[in-house]
Amino acid sequence: MEITTTPVCRVGWKGETLQYVVKAEGATEVLAPAGGPDGLRVQVTGTRQVPGGVEADLEVQVLDSTAY
Repeated sequence: MEITTTPVCRVGWKGETLQYVVKAEGATEVLAPAGGPDGLRVQVTGTRQVPGGVEADLEVQVLDSTAY
């Protein structure tokens, strides 16, 4: 199973890079959408298998400070 992750809100200021770790239970892979939400650039920087799924490191670059 593949999981595509998309941020549901914007936290941070223009120019910041935020780091997250997410766990996707039952998944074999975590993907970031190519054309993510406006004002954000999301990329998966690392993945590892964990019991029950996958854990992924995400990097979110805030391109503008418009809240949504």
